[in-house]
Order: sequence, then structure tokens, then C-alpha cells
Amino acid sequence: MEYTFKTDFITGLPLAQFSFGHEAFGPWLEQEVSKDLVKLERTIEFIVNIKSQTDSLIGKEYTLTVENDEVEVKANVEHIESELPENLLDDVDDFEHDSMALCGVEDFLIMLESWQQFIRY
Repeated sequence: MEYTFKTDFITGLPLAQFSFGHEAFGPWLEQEVSKDLVKLERTIEFIVNIKSQTDSLIGKEYTLTVENDEVEVKANVEHIESELPENLLDDVDDFEHDSMALCGVEDFLIMLESWQQFIRY
């Protein structure tokens, strides 16, 4: 999993871009954590203390689930089941792909520590 962190020069808010397959981690960081070091620390503690259980943190836009040494971030939207015009189906597939990401707990914690260092400065 590759990622880069930047600061939006207009808003001053931190931005996160992730490699293919992990894109949902970016908006999760930006929207659910942003610059909130307390929330970040609580998230790290939550992940470290799971200990072979399954548990979730439900946020405003995304849910973070830890299960079997794996972290999943998924957008809090229902699957779009209504029939759409054929020209919009590719857009829905792209959204569904970008709205969920998985990685190992260790990699996720390393990424969170990098985010923590980034937003501190």
C-alpha cells in the first residue's frame, strides 16, 4: 500500500492519496480523522485493543472494521440497487470500488503513525 500526504494550500487541511485498491483510506483519513490527534489516538488504541475479535468504529461517512488481523474501511452508503441507465453503471462500479479498502492491521497502524507525524507539523 502506497500513499502520499499533502496539505491543501487553500484550506490548510491535510489530504491523503492512496494507491489503487486502497483509495478509500484517503477520504476516511480526511473526513473521519483529519487533524484531530485525539480521535487518531483513540482509533489507534481501538485497533490495538481488538485482540482477535471483530469490532467497528462507525463514523459520519465511513465505518472502520477490524477482523482477523485485517482492517476494512467502507463508505456508509447502501448498495445502489435501483436500475440506472447503462451509461451510469460504470460510474457506480467506480464509486463502489473507491468506497471500500482492506489492508493488514500492521500496515494500517504504520500508516496511521505516518499520518500522525504529518498532521503534527
